[in-house]
Amino acid sequence: MDPAVPRATLKAMGLCTLLVLLVAAVTAAVAVLLWRSEALGKLRGCRERAANESRELELRVAQLEKERDRLQRVVDERKKVEDEMRRELSRVREDGEKLSSSLRSCREQAVRLESNITALQDELRGLRRQKAELSRRNSALQEELAQGAERALGLQRRLEETAEQRRALRARGERCEERQRELEATLRDRAAELDALRRRLGPRTARRRKS
Repeated sequence: MDPAVPRATLKAMGLCTLLVLLVAAVTAAVAVLLWRSEALGKLRGCRERAANESRELELRVAQLEKERDRLQRVVDERKKVEDEMRRELSRVREDGEKLSSSLRSCREQAVRLESNITALQDELRGLRRQKAELSRRNSALQEELAQGAERALGLQRRLEETAEQRRALRARGERCEERQRELEATLRDRAAELDALRRRLGPRTARRRKS
């Protein structure tokens, strides 16, 4: 057997093996390149999604902050409303106490008014009885007045006579008063003269007693 044959065979086998290894390496490199390209695509997609989600999150955070501020304002307004309602409730309670006191006073006044009404009704019934009695008496008085009309004429004449007598008595009284004043003046004059006479006679009487 020719010794060159095994060498050629070995070379061919080595070349085939090298070719297989080269093809495997190329295939692996292509696979790696494809995986890398796919990974880079996925990475870019993830980055884009992450950026989009980050923007969405930022927008959501901004919206949540706005919503938080709005809710805080609502809470503050509700606190103000609650405080105002508490003050209003306190005022309402005070007004209720005042109204209760006024109601009790009104009830007491109503009881007193009912008592007064009862008393007034009793008095009204008594007045009606008195009115009936007065009506009967009025009828009797009218008869008496009819009868007394003639008496009144006689009394009128007597009154005129009495008035005339009174005027005469008054004139007489005035004259008496004037006379009395004159007498009182005369008495005062006489008393003054008497006092003067006594003063003049006083020293003489004393001298006579001494002698």
